[in-house]
Amino acid sequence: MTRRSTQTTANMIFDDTARMLAVSWVLFEGFTNKDAARRLACHGSTVQGWVSAYIASGEWWPDAVLRNRHADNVIYDSHFLQAVNAVIPSDPEQLIGEIKDVFDFLSTLPGYRDSCKTSIGTLDRVLRATGFTYGRLYRMCRERDQERRVSFARVLTAIPQRRIVSVDETHKNGADMRRRRGRWLRGMRYDCLSRAEKNMLRTSTMMAVSYETGVIHCVTTPTPPAQNSDDWLIFLGGPLATMNELVPGLPWALQPEKCVLLYDYAPIHSAEADAWIAAAGVFPLRLPPYSPEFYPIEEVLSELSSLLKTMHHAFPGESDALHHALEISVLTAENIGAHFENCLMEAVRNMPELAGPEGPWREAFEPLPMEREWSIIAWVSEICKDPFIV
Repeated sequence: MTRRSTQTTANMIFDDTARMLAVSWVLFEGFTNKDAARRLACHGSTVQGWVSAYIASGEWWPDAVLRNRHADNVIYDSHFLQAVNAVIPSDPEQLIGEIKDVFDFLSTLPGYRDSCKTSIGTLDRVLRATGFTYGRLYRMCRERDQERRVSFARVLTAIPQRRIVSVDETHKNGADMRRRRGRWLRGMRYDCLSRAEKNMLRTSTMMAVSYETGVIHCVTTPTPPAQNSDDWLIFLGGPLATMNELVPGLPWALQPEKCVLLYDYAPIHSAEADAWIAAAGVFPLRLPPYSPEFYPIEEVLSELSSLLKTMHHAFPGESDALHHALEISVLTAENIGAHFENCLMEAVRNMPELAGPEGPWREAFEPLPMEREWSIIAWVSEICKDPFIV
């Protein structure tokens, strides 16, 4: 069976006959779940679900009333898919925000059924069924804000890097600390030394970095899944105490070091915090949406995550607090300064007067990818050929 056919059959809805055959093969003819699944060209876990449902209730449907009308099968509702596809070119931001907000938006589209119970898997399948991915939606959002991104790039290139302090937060829940792949001797099973994710500490790290001094303030705490605006206010007391006041009217080249605070539009960055930053005399510089390439600390936190994974793998018996302390100390000012320079070059790349077709540095950068809008007519004609769309 080819890869294409495997992906196609994975999206099939099996009727009563197919489910009855699979259950009878396993319970009455001695087939294994894998053998029955191979006969129906489906997954073994699918057959196991039918068998478990039959043993529990005498039905081969998990819910005998809903049957095929469960949440994931929203991808077979052509009216709903067409509604999603029509919205994406005009307003792709609606499908990239917080999961709850995305589901609330999906419930407003025509074709949505109140009986559908939404989940993250439902959203992923809806996007794949309409021919989109998160990466593609992200690029579309960036293109819609390209004018704003260009304006920010001009501001960022005008400010010397030594004047900027970049701040952000990251969260670790244990699952993203494990290494699921590794190298081992040929013919021998790979032995993962990382601890189970259930035993790892859930942490949130807030960090402030600068071009010359590297990490100037960092706070790592065991927290719930998310932090709030109060945590952000408490953290700001650290970096603001080390920063200098902006001198109004003075050119950027003559301004004191560390007088600009660069941060994004995270929900916890409240108006009260913005007022405190301005009262401290620091210039607040907000990152435009969908622009992590202008954000030096994004690369720093990515480097920290990689180091933590290595530490958890190499020294699984040590405490999480020691892992974080050691890896933060490894973040050198030289590497962090290189991340600032990379973001500066990305800003130059987005300025048409410098890196555009007529710019002096046009040959130094690859052209920015432009995402073509998805044709609704082409998509509708394509799904009409799919026998599994009902």
